[in-house]
Amino acid sequence: MSLSIPAFHVSDQSQVKGRGEVFIASRKDAVSSGTFKIDVSAQFDPTTDDYPSGSMTLSIDMSDGAKGVVKATSVELMNSYGKHNPTVYMTGRCAGDLGGGASATKGLRYWVMLANNKVSTDPAGTPDIVGFALHDHNGTRVAYGTGPLRSGDISVAPK
Repeated sequence: MSLSIPAFHVSDQSQVKGRGEVFIASRKDAVSSGTFKIDVSAQFDPTTDDYPSGSMTLSIDMSDGAKGVVKATSVELMNSYGKHNPTVYMTGRCAGDLGGGASATKGLRYWVMLANNKVSTDPAGTPDIVGFALHDHNGTRVAYGTGPLRSGDISVAPK
C-alpha cells in the first residue's frame, strides 16, 4: 500500500452574492416543479480572511434526486476567474431536510458553480448559470442540477 499526502486546496480572492431560480423542463414531472432556487452570499479576501465565509441555501424540487432545503454549514473552498463572465466555484459542508430518511441528510457536502453572464440592468443578456451537486457521507449523489436563471441575478467578483 502506498501512502500519499493529499493535495492542498487553496481559495483565492472571490465574492459572490445573489439569488435566483432555475427551471429545467426535463426535471419536471407530476410531483416535481423542475426548479431549484439559490440564495448565496460568500467571500474570501486572503489579505484579511483566514478562510472563506458566507451563506448558501438551495431549495430543490426536481425529479431524479432528493427534494428539500439545504444550507451551507461551511465554505471550505472558493475559487473564481474571468473578466467578461466571472465564474465562481464553491464547496463545503451543508445540512438540511431532503426527505428520504437520515441517510439522505447525513454528512452532506455541496459543490456549486455560479457564472455571472450579464448585468442585472440588461434583461436581454445571456442568463446567469448555476450548477450544483450534493453528495452524502458515502459519496453518493443526493441531488444535482445545472441551468440558466429564469429569475434573479448573481454577481461574481473574481480576484
